[in-house]
Amino acid sequence: MDHASLYSDLAQSGPPLFFPDPPAPVTFNLDQGIPAEETFPMEDLKRLAVEVLDRDGPRALEYISFDYDEAEDQIIYLATYIELVLGYTGLRDELARWMSAREDRELDADNFILASGSVQAIALAINAFVDPGDGVLLEAASFPYAMRYMEMRGADIRSVGIDSQGIDVDDLERRILEMKADGVKPKLMYVIPTFQLPTCVETPLDRRKRLLELAAEHEILVLEDNIYGDLRYGGEPLPTLLSLDEAGVVMQSHGFSKIVAPALRIGWVCADKKVIEGLAAVRQDLGVSQWLARLMTAFMREGKLDPHIASVNEVYRRRRDVAVEAVREHCGEFVNFEVPQGGFYLWLELDERVEWDRVGALAAERGVMCRPGERFMADGDARRFLRLAYSHAPDHELVRGIEALGEAIRGAVSAPAGS
Repeated sequence: MDHASLYSDLAQSGPPLFFPDPPAPVTFNLDQGIPAEETFPMEDLKRLAVEVLDRDGPRALEYISFDYDEAEDQIIYLATYIELVLGYTGLRDELARWMSAREDRELDADNFILASGSVQAIALAINAFVDPGDGVLLEAASFPYAMRYMEMRGADIRSVGIDSQGIDVDDLERRILEMKADGVKPKLMYVIPTFQLPTCVETPLDRRKRLLELAAEHEILVLEDNIYGDLRYGGEPLPTLLSLDEAGVVMQSHGFSKIVAPALRIGWVCADKKVIEGLAAVRQDLGVSQWLARLMTAFMREGKLDPHIASVNEVYRRRRDVAVEAVREHCGEFVNFEVPQGGFYLWLELDERVEWDRVGALAAERGVMCRPGERFMADGDARRFLRLAYSHAPDHELVRGIEALGEAIRGAVSAPAGS
């Protein structure tokens, strides 16, 4: 197989996510937003995986599981629907208890649908509620997979300005009105209000409230991506859009990938029950793993989740501080950035003296992989940004990688006129 050709084809035809340009040996991976391996609760997961199998036997390895002997035909049909389409009831019960306290609202299992990670949760929401030609609004810099799903549905995508205070709600209102004036029905807003991807900014309370007012006024569903919402290690927590929602327009996607381990592949959407029914109607797989769903149910029932989140945030707080100090030392005057209070990333804006096209080549020569800003831009405007992921690299590798990135940036600085 010609791997170089395959690589090139995928980079051009697929979502621009994991393929650096050009392919090069990577010594310092500052690109991918993945959790630190040392945060994985290995002993608990190993213990609970065995305990679930010992307790539940083959049922834990089925597509679905309930007691056939005691169930009548109608109950069997209903149970099959629930377990296949919505997901393991035990885990949805635990999520309801956990999120009811956090969101300060009454939730039960039927407010949840499980998915194979939060990415599938986002895809379900888009497939359920966006038809070809429908209007979708999202932040000008956003999650590429979400944008890809919107494009595949044939949506009319309009980007909304974002600044250091999150989504610009005045621009959001303008874009909604423009969309309507063009004869396009605004159907969905996709937003990441807490530790936004890729910028890691937070939308303040007044903007969150105004966003919900606009959604209710114009009858637009809101998909709140909260995958980074628990990764806070500075500042005061802000209420989620879901907790503020009084009109039943918010769907919140979340998952265990960033806070526990990616390979669990368990995410969910929490929403009004009518909205969950809409998501269930477009589901076309056989649900999430019974075994892993039962494992995470046991993890939550033992009270492990919140202490685990607190412990991983200590790791990421330290790693952020290491990254910030290294960027200031090695990239210095040639980048601007805000220090995030959570999440996995630094969003670096390159100085205008830096030759953008040269940075990537020089970084690749040094084995540094960062994600260029255009991979996240809904309108194609890269604005000379790099996203630097500090979450998973060990401290010493993080410092060395940022030092190498600084060398690349300094090497791409244009000579002053007349020199």
